Amino acid sequence: MSLEKNEARGRIISWMFISELHCMVVKRECGLQYFETLLSILSLPYYDVAVLAQLDVINRVEDKIVDLFAKKIRLERRRGWKDPLYKPQFPRYEQIRFTLDPETNTARYRLVYDPPKVMKKLPLLKMKIDFLGNFRCWVYDADTGEAVILFRDSQENFRMIDPMWITNMSRSDIIVLKDHEINYLVRDRDQAMKFQKMALYCFNLLVNAGSAWSSHHLTVERTSET
Repeated sequence: MSLEKNEARGRIISWMFISELHCMVVKRECGLQYFETLLSILSLPYYDVAVLAQLDVINRVEDKIVDLFAKKIRLERRRGWKDPLYKPQFPRYEQIRFTLDPETNTARYRLVYDPPKVMKKLPLLKMKIDFLGNFRCWVYDADTGEAVILFRDSQENFRMIDPMWITNMSRSDIIVLKDHEINYLVRDRDQAMKFQKMALYCFNLLVNAGSAWSSHHLTVERTSET
């Protein structure tokens, strides 16, 4: 019997509770997955949840339920997922039709996972309008997968985990980002440039807060399931 495992779409970089959107997001190298509830995260394959258990959840509002959930899956990972309520998705065997292993003359099987229960409508954070007047620079944070905007004055840094949020910025703010190259380490170029390219796309396609546009006009890959 031969087994084949469905591959996930990219390494997990971080996971975060976004209080403004009341949801969880898992940031991957190839995109983002939004989850409406904490338990829906457990619809991910067990190996993805095991990775989350080893990463600190980004919980800047210090929501106690989010912290408890993170602690619980860390505990369940060590215990071997004993609690059925906190058990992630494990694969099922599926026979590959019309295939035989040439050495054993037996059917070949693969491991199959159901699509995770991600949000069908991807949320966009409501952005401040024309708030980059004191813009100093922006950098890519490899630890969290966020673009961080820094200001000249004492204004608090602004962080965004999803490049698509740029579509909700004003045109003047988009021009600021377009005109300034994001700072990053060489190894993080691919991830950082997703933010830079989004600013350029929005500028070229006249996409900004208040404009009439459809998401299919942007040639940006979005991961909605694995």
